[in-house]
Amino acid sequence: MPATLKKIYRPGSALVGLDMLSQVAELIAEKIPKNTLDKASLSKALHDVLDARDDRGRMARRQIQMHILEVNERLAYGHSAELEDRLLSTEQAAQMMMKSRPHVAMLIDAGELEGASTTPKGHRRVPESSVRAWLSKHGKAAQQGSSDYKAAAREAGMYAISESVYVEAAAAAGRGRA
Repeated sequence: MPATLKKIYRPGSALVGLDMLSQVAELIAEKIPKNTLDKASLSKALHDVLDARDDRGRMARRQIQMHILEVNERLAYGHSAELEDRLLSTEQAAQMMMKSRPHVAMLIDAGELEGASTTPKGHRRVPESSVRAWLSKHGKAAQQGSSDYKAAAREAGMYAISESVYVEAAAAAGRGRA
């Protein structure tokens, strides 16, 4: 395996698989003229994306390479080439969703990611299908969301107590120690 692929390829990574190919498909779809989907326009769009010398072209080539490596690895061990619904760590889910690990943990705790479970050691796990369903529901807006974690927590119902009540309670507790 080339050294550059060794750096980016991690077996079992949440970034490997259909989600990556969906990103490549979006890039290709951008290149196809509206209301035309024939072999020639699809072929040209594919070449335009994969031959590009920009970051998006490099990302598309890398994602396709990683998908091929994942399929080859699965076939080499006698598994189906299709991805199964595996349990992801919060880090893997965060990579797939383009969110932070604490944000994914918050979504799990708020019941936004169905089927999530906790290991005996307290680590959260979430089915890959649940992450894909969340991505489908929230689309690109979620992937390109702001980094305003307080607003995201508020939307998820994590701030049931207003900030002013908390600040007053903290101040009262501080006065009690003095």
